[in-house]
Amino acid sequence: MPRLLAAVFAILICATAPALAGIADTPLPVILPGSTTLHLYSVPGVIGGGGGVSTFFSCTSTDTVPIQVGVEVFGSLGGGAANDAVTTSLSVVPGATVIFGTQSAAWISINSNLGAPVSRGSARILATSKKLACTAFIADNANAPPASA
Repeated sequence: MPRLLAAVFAILICATAPALAGIADTPLPVILPGSTTLHLYSVPGVIGGGGGVSTFFSCTSTDTVPIQVGVEVFGSLGGGAANDAVTTSLSVVPGATVIFGTQSAAWISINSNLGAPVSRGSARILATSKKLACTAFIADNANAPPASA
């Protein structure tokens, strides 16, 4: 009996839940109640919050109906998101372009400030439709025009 208890105890200790590690296995948030959230793009090298440079995500809807779009940013060490993709998500009408930024910039008006202070992070672009074209870029956020991009 003691061996059986020891074996059961060992199995219980070893059967722990896996740690969340960022864009690969963190559960997707529901960015629009009643709709499925899709992980469309992964973006490496996200910077924001310090050093005068930020990451910007420009997305254009190619759908015929409005879609909800969000950007979820993760730090370099994995773990949970550095921002709330639900509250920073946007409704995008057909043909419209929106810009998300890890912080605001002097040279361009962003539609959604992600407020995500990260260095060497990553992000995933989420939407309620696959009909979305996006690009990401890093640029100087303090100068107009930007001194670097």
